[in-house]
Amino acid sequence: MVRLLIWLLSQPLLWAWLGVTLGPYSFWRGFLLLQRKRLIMDTPRSTVRAAALGRVQISGKAVGPYTLVAPLSHSDCLYYRLVIESNPQGDLRKSIQELCAPFFLDDGTGTVMIYPQGSELQLPPSSERSDYDKLALVLTRYSEGAPEFAQEYCIKPGDSIFVLGTLRENPWAKKDPIAECSELSRIGPGFVGEGEADLLRREAYPYLDPKLPAGATLASAEQFDFHPPVIVMQGDGPFVISSDSQSELVARLNLKSLLYIWAGPAAALWGLWKILSHAGLL
Repeated sequence: MVRLLIWLLSQPLLWAWLGVTLGPYSFWRGFLLLQRKRLIMDTPRSTVRAAALGRVQISGKAVGPYTLVAPLSHSDCLYYRLVIESNPQGDLRKSIQELCAPFFLDDGTGTVMIYPQGSELQLPPSSERSDYDKLALVLTRYSEGAPEFAQEYCIKPGDSIFVLGTLRENPWAKKDPIAECSELSRIGPGFVGEGEADLLRREAYPYLDPKLPAGATLASAEQFDFHPPVIVMQGDGPFVISSDSQSELVARLNLKSLLYIWAGPAAALWGLWKILSHAGLL
């Protein structure tokens, strides 16, 4: 198999066919990235205090009343997303597990609640593991099959983040006395309550003294409105949470779009010329 693979990779016609097939896709992909760049540039930058309903882009620090424990890195965070690749029956599958405490962005003019589910995370992984034995031990309750590889992404208190999303009226602006009847109840769209966060921390650190606080609290819950009138979440447009600034995102999208737009047609034309030359038509 190795020899066959080396032989295939040494064949110019293989690369020619790849250029013909992947070149148009690269060209199309470049225009999508260019469209995303223009959308970011056309979306008004706003402070939290001056933000209007609709598509917004805001930057600030991640804050919240208490934290969770990320399953792989065991770091304190406000939100984590765990991407697990498993092989239950010889079929590679990918699953996503995520959990969020009440999560706010503070830009100095005020705070706004962020609901990150469904967002496109552009963050460096906080942890990556491919050791089957350790993953099977750590991720027993997160994955049905045998975990092959896992990546974890976290938003920690104090992280500088850029958010492109939709500011909309909060459907959970009023506390539901039935759904939120105890400290273990989820808040609004599904934020983990302080009691559940404490239980999850004790599960991660079983040696904690059950008579003492687990240490997840960052600030008094009275400093944050768990049912604000507006919230940033997924809407009709893109929803991006990034550790890069707006200018860094735009610069990277500009470079990628130019590369795809110019490299795609060049690869397709070279591949077509190579195939026609091999067939004796040129």
